[in-house]
Amino acid sequence: MKTFLIKTLGCKVNAYESEFVRNLLLSSDYKEVDDNADICIVNTCTVTNTADNKSKQVINNIKKTNPHAVVVAMGCFCQFKKDNIEDLIDADIIIGNRYKSKIIKYLDKYFKTKKRIIEFDEMEELPFEDMEIKKYVHHHRAFIKIEDGCNNFCSFCIIPYVRGRVRSKDFNKCIMEINDLALSDHKEIVLSGIHTGQYNSDGKRLSDLINKISENKLIKRIRLSSVEIVELDEGMMDVLKNNNTFVSHLHIPLQAGSDRVLKLMNRRYDKKYFMDKVNEIKSIRPRIALSTDVIVGFPGESDEDFNETLKFCEEVGFSKIHVFPYSDRNGTVASRMKDKVPGNIKKERVHKLISLSNKLEQKYYSSFIDEYVEVLIEEEKDGYFYGFTDNYIPIKIKGNYKINELYKVKLSKEDINFDMN
Repeated sequence: MKTFLIKTLGCKVNAYESEFVRNLLLSSDYKEVDDNADICIVNTCTVTNTADNKSKQVINNIKKTNPHAVVVAMGCFCQFKKDNIEDLIDADIIIGNRYKSKIIKYLDKYFKTKKRIIEFDEMEELPFEDMEIKKYVHHHRAFIKIEDGCNNFCSFCIIPYVRGRVRSKDFNKCIMEINDLALSDHKEIVLSGIHTGQYNSDGKRLSDLINKISENKLIKRIRLSSVEIVELDEGMMDVLKNNNTFVSHLHIPLQAGSDRVLKLMNRRYDKKYFMDKVNEIKSIRPRIALSTDVIVGFPGESDEDFNETLKFCEEVGFSKIHVFPYSDRNGTVASRMKDKVPGNIKKERVHKLISLSNKLEQKYYSSFIDEYVEVLIEEEKDGYFYGFTDNYIPIKIKGNYKINELYKVKLSKEDINFDMN
């Protein structure tokens, strides 16, 4: 029996695809191990130059430490560097963002021929590559990829070039997969995609999918990995108002709190639009958690622009801010822009925004102290049970609990696990 290991870099979509590959290999009589595997698979990321370097480093280090292993490199970094990828990495099988579902075929071919396999497709016009997961091996929250690709072409982002255009998983296939996951005792479903809010299967939109999923009473929570502010349409507002299975948490990327920088980024909203929508959301669910992404040090970002971002984030009252220092992405419009922000200034701004995030996080979490919250227990470690509330407060508690069960607990300050989020 051949053994394998998988290393996943990057986003929740990559995590889903790796889980699919894991299940595919396990069902084909391969055995998963932690090291010294016969087959080492790396699912790569290219969202930043740092991600590129990490992808390359992980692949080449695996080959050094597992010289006799078959190394498979796949995903966004490979797709982006396809023209010279064979010179950049030491891997035996190299594929891009299509055909991950055919990994068994590639392995069989390699074991027969012992010849390097490199295969890519252009990402312009592709159908959705169907994958199906019936059970997650290592997680209690179940992710399902319902969409792939992006049409937005933000000036800093390479993803539309390596993931292709927006395409969606068939509505009925989504429901079938989720029903299988529910029967495997997954109580929380996380809908994921490159642009999840763009989901459209023959006219059925994201809100239609959420409402249909919630008919399955085995599913206790439905969550989105991320959604753009412009995609929170009337249907999604209705979900927030009337669907109790949908959690009180949205991750909405802001990227900048300056209209001038948002325009440079080619984002499709301004501060007023964003705030108006936030106010609408909070009028429906007043205590909802809103987390976000912000890029710091975008080309041309002045001190005034950054201070606008700080002020705007505080006004919105995010529950958490994921802060990313800008780095040039070769091939993007932003990489050719002038007025690059020096590294020391970016670093200083990152610290300021993280400091604000910590303050906002403490304020939001603390507002629930002495209230009863519902926690999905996901892990037991060192005598503690770990999990999240539906509004994504990370919890660390002691007591008589079971993994993958929901419990109402009265929240104390000691129960909030700031290290977990």
